[in-house]
Amino acid sequence: MPALPRFGLDGQVVIVTGAGRGIGRVIALEAAASGARVAVGSRTTTELETLAQEIEAAGGECFAHPLDVADVPSIHAFFAAVVARYGRVDVLINNAGYNKLGPLIDTDEALYHRIVDANLKSVMFCSQAAARQMIAQGEGGAIVNISSQASVIGAPERGIYSGAKAGVNNLSRTMAAEWATHGIRVNVVGPTVTRSPLAEQAMRDSPTFAASVERNNLLRRGLAEPEEISAPVIFLASPAASMITGQVLIVDGGWTMV
Repeated sequence: MPALPRFGLDGQVVIVTGAGRGIGRVIALEAAASGARVAVGSRTTTELETLAQEIEAAGGECFAHPLDVADVPSIHAFFAAVVARYGRVDVLINNAGYNKLGPLIDTDEALYHRIVDANLKSVMFCSQAAARQMIAQGEGGAIVNISSQASVIGAPERGIYSGAKAGVNNLSRTMAAEWATHGIRVNVVGPTVTRSPLAEQAMRDSPTFAASVERNNLLRRGLAEPEEISAPVIFLASPAASMITGQVLIVDGGWTMV
């Protein structure tokens, strides 16, 4: 019998954006534990340095470099630095994002652009940079974009974020279609509200939002844990998912099922 597909990332160069905290940090740690050489980017370099130290203390390899995902020159500089360090890019995980709760009626143009740039523009231009490098290498690759359960439902107080993340879903499908001939797989993981300082603060700030989190998770779990999101991300990045592309995997405890 043929060997089963491997779930590991042995020797692959894996980029994780927004890796300083929350889901991104856990994804980076688990990618390294799965055998990857990790490159992490964020605007907060002190958090990246701490992450790199933790990965290296566990015997892994991590390259940390500043990255502002809303700034295209910063994206290009980051990818150039990663290629200079590792010589290639095999996997990109677009995790960076931003949101601020509030009704649409009060949303101004500056906040609109900040949310859309951090969540949608970032995915476009980071993926483009990764795909160009993967195409030049000629060996395919994998991109996993972090969307949200809010991308497939109405999301009061998260309207612009919801729209941007819905854009991530369809943009990812088009990337998957355009880049399939190069062996590049593109998939999406859409998490429910996941434990982090920002999520916990948002729930304190908005009792309505907090109540919806507790009520709508059918597993009655409330917040998801970051490890519950990173596991499907690592799977989709790995050779075990070699026949999966253009898919949106919603990880939400059943919130959007009914």
